[in-house]
Amino acid sequence: MKRKEINIFSTAFLDLLSGALGAVLILFIIIPKLTSEQQNALEELDRLNVQSEQLAELIELARNSIPAELYGQIQAQMRQMQNTINQLTQTVQNLQQQLQRAESENTQLREQLAQTQQQLQDARDCIRENAQLRDQLAETQRQLQDAQRRLEEAKENIRKRDGLPSSLMHKGEVEVFILWEENVDVDLYVKNLDNGEICQHPNSRNSHPNVKSWGILTEDINHERLRGDGIKYYEIFYQPKPVPGKYQIYFNIYQSNDGTHWNGKPATVSGFVVMFPDQPNEIRIDFPTVTLTRALEDHIVGTLTVTENKIILEQ
Repeated sequence: MKRKEINIFSTAFLDLLSGALGAVLILFIIIPKLTSEQQNALEELDRLNVQSEQLAELIELARNSIPAELYGQIQAQMRQMQNTINQLTQTVQNLQQQLQRAESENTQLREQLAQTQQQLQDARDCIRENAQLRDQLAETQRQLQDAQRRLEEAKENIRKRDGLPSSLMHKGEVEVFILWEENVDVDLYVKNLDNGEICQHPNSRNSHPNVKSWGILTEDINHERLRGDGIKYYEIFYQPKPVPGKYQIYFNIYQSNDGTHWNGKPATVSGFVVMFPDQPNEIRIDFPTVTLTRALEDHIVGTLTVTENKIILEQ
């Protein structure tokens, strides 16, 4: 009777190999999902590689104990399993590299997001600052307009106090005013100390032809021009543009040669010098009030020094 061969590699062993291959496939599905499982998957693959090597050694030892056909099948399955393991190992490594790149890109994106958020916050802060600056500018403009309005009111009050119409304050950039209330003819004189010329009314017989080059005297307030409407009497000397030099200012009560023009009343005269009237850089100098009691008696106000942007009155 022929002895029956004992086959240590039965179908159950092949099922074991198939189960191992299935486990590898399950690991292949799980690996990409969780980073914490990737290391476990690699360790499992390493164990499978070890088991595969041990199986190969075991099969090599049992090579002479099993049929050649079955041995060939086992070898083929072993090679297939090893190839699968190698492919899975390479796939896992590729996935790890992709994951590392993704994490690096994610880190860069987080940094870019943080920078963008900071820039957005800076932009919001800048917008708030600009809004505050606009509000401050609007408030400053309002205050400036209010200050200009008060300045105009103050100037108008000064003109009202002086009893002068607003139009008289715009004759020239340098002006000399004398004002009085009595029904008396007072004359204003301005002498150019550089050439000795005296500014008189244009229709005066003694008016020098060159006077208009450095000053103009307004119309004469004579006995025909005197009025009783409560508005102060005045005479004005002015320069349309500043003419640098030194000028002596004086005035007196006019009396005709026959002594009949003056009515004998005194005249209380006040006055001032102004440069750039009604302008932000206006300069005004008032001179003391004086009462004239005699005709043709000169009252010297002082010496006016004029430059291109300044006036000085030495009284």
